[in-house]
Amino acid sequence: MKKSMKLNLFVSIFFLFSFSGIAQINPQFNPIPASYNVNSPNPVYALDINYDNIDLNKQVFHLFLPDTTGNFPLVVFIHGGGYIGGTPDIVLAAVDRRLDIKYCLENGIAFASFGYRLINNIGPDTEGVIKCLNDAKRALQFVRYYANDLQIDPTKIALQGRSAGATTSYWLGTLPDMADPNATDPILQQSTRVCAVDLYGPQSTLDVYKWETQVFNNFDGNGTNYTLDSMENLMGFDRASNFYGGFDSISQILVDPALIQYRQDVDQLFYLSNDDPPLFISSQSLAVHPSQDLFHHSFHGREIHNTALAVGVSEVKADIPARSINTTNGESGIEFLVRYLNSCSITSSIPDIQVSENYIDIFPNPVVNQFTINGTLTLYQIDILDAAGKIMQTINNVENFHTIDISALPGGLYFVRVRDLSNYLLEVQKIIKL
Repeated sequence: MKKSMKLNLFVSIFFLFSFSGIAQINPQFNPIPASYNVNSPNPVYALDINYDNIDLNKQVFHLFLPDTTGNFPLVVFIHGGGYIGGTPDIVLAAVDRRLDIKYCLENGIAFASFGYRLINNIGPDTEGVIKCLNDAKRALQFVRYYANDLQIDPTKIALQGRSAGATTSYWLGTLPDMADPNATDPILQQSTRVCAVDLYGPQSTLDVYKWETQVFNNFDGNGTNYTLDSMENLMGFDRASNFYGGFDSISQILVDPALIQYRQDVDQLFYLSNDDPPLFISSQSLAVHPSQDLFHHSFHGREIHNTALAVGVSEVKADIPARSINTTNGESGIEFLVRYLNSCSITSSIPDIQVSENYIDIFPNPVVNQFTINGTLTLYQIDILDAAGKIMQTINNVENFHTIDISALPGGLYFVRVRDLSNYLLEVQKIIKL
């Protein structure tokens, strides 16, 4: 199955600094300005929270909360700019983004705006677009790891993006869970699965060869393809080369094994499958020829829409006027996300995987009413999660040979998530409650 393919490129080769020694963060929240006109009890926001320190100016996010107490579902916005421009600050000024923030906060949902490092547009770039994608991945995992400090429900996260940000959201939504259970950095052990994705002006895939062979194949109905050479001429060689971390000629992406793998690793159409989250697709470009709007042409939205339906994604809504597609029934992208956040619960643990060596034994298992933990450390933090990833019970300062009573829980499958007192994830074990 393609979902189980090993994604070597996504191992954090760019990760230079570990937050693993930090057990807590303390974002500084301020009251949301009255100009936002948010009808919520006590809305607050924090700016420029760093999720890594490779580039302290770019690897930041802004966070808006509907109140100062509680743990809230979250909509994540990722900005556009062709991966060479843009900042998360757009949510502070753009009217439509501020309206989305207002809508979320008034519905009890938090809102975040992710920044990321950009592809170099002056001189060479040896990493390319994967740098941008991996930054967004880490930001998502960072939010999950520090969910309590950020007042976020880590099981209820949805993604929203515009242009390049839509394509990044689409990448996060379609890739198999990129949690790395063996990572020494506990942030990278966190799940990347989300509840729903809202795409506005996305690219259908970041494998540009598929733009020639699939997206713009016979684009005029007369057998004409829009070729790689034409795309390179339109973008300019330097930008095209930097996109994949550097090449000598566009034809190299067809023969170089590393570039072939790179193209596959960023090919969302390849990874789309029926276990991916529901999609809302809006492609508003009315361009006819690909050169008129290469990155936002309606054919991109059409390809996502048709592929998602073909593979059986649970719900696909689309508004693509140039292709006479509108299945939204008047629902907006943000309304779509909020609807799913009200019912979705994606586990933020790593079920069915031993994260490292066995630290604990659980007995008996299956369990009638109580089980006992025995391990190698003195104290643990224990969460009991149901099969959907919802935390049903939390027990702090658990000692060895500690008996845990779950008699109040109904029978079924549960996960025991074990952390040490610095919040480092040790392992997850299944238990059956009879």
